Amino acid sequence: MKREINHIQNFRKHFKIDKNANLIESAVAIESCAKTDKIINEFFAEVVPKSDEDNFRINSLLNLIARLYEHVQGMLVSISTGSPASAEALGRVVVEGSINIIYLAEKGDSGTLLNFFKSWLNEHNRKLDEWKQKILKEPDSDTVSTMIEERQKTIELLSTFVTRIKNQCSIDESGSKSEWPKSLFKRFETLGRETDYYESYHRLSGASHLTGEDTLMWLLIMQGTPQQIREGGKEAWAYSIMMSRIASLFFIDAAIACTESYGRKDSTDLYKYKLDLQIAIHSIAKQAGVPLSG
Repeated sequence: MKREINHIQNFRKHFKIDKNANLIESAVAIESCAKTDKIINEFFAEVVPKSDEDNFRINSLLNLIARLYEHVQGMLVSISTGSPASAEALGRVVVEGSINIIYLAEKGDSGTLLNFFKSWLNEHNRKLDEWKQKILKEPDSDTVSTMIEERQKTIELLSTFVTRIKNQCSIDESGSKSEWPKSLFKRFETLGRETDYYESYHRLSGASHLTGEDTLMWLLIMQGTPQQIREGGKEAWAYSIMMSRIASLFFIDAAIACTESYGRKDSTDLYKYKLDLQIAIHSIAKQAGVPLSG
């Protein structure tokens, strides 16, 4: 009989979190996401690519979701160690990254991945050209131009590599399924998740962009009584915890999209982890200032 892994203990040890620190508020997300990551790796370890093209797509999705899990862990470390603003900023990264992966897995193919890579390469190169023009009359233009040109060489190298992948794997990137929408909102929309864009992604912009929202709320709360100030602080803290749980749901959705796109028939376990998170979200929603019907 396999011994049950203690994900909370592993998390605490890996990130050097004090043994006396209370992780009760982040426990459900730590457990759910760690178990999800384990399922992803164990499932794909058994998948045999049917072709070079298939191998390219599997490895790309695996790398993307592994990077995403790093952000999930960073978000959960932040919420576990008293850094709610950082947790919200990373939560936004998790939501966006999850939507990108879900789109690539559910709506895309290998050609979509190529266009995903090319989109970044083209935009980055455009910014470098723009920068080079901006500094032409600056006193240190020669030095900066040299730096820009070195970076452009890297972009050229990566562009050549993408072309090589296309040729070696005989990938057709011209079909409608291979489109990579430039707009993140369009990706949400195509997935039928416009509400998530406004409720989750956009709501997390205050921390990542350091907008005026939180400062205005703080200034307003500071006008209240000591009791109101304490209550406002509790609500803000509960809100950050809730949003970290919501962002964790997106990570599990990305895992479901990736594994089911390669034939995983039964995702009952992953949906159980989602349910655990949804129950935890509902349990803290009122404290977080979310009006509940019924």
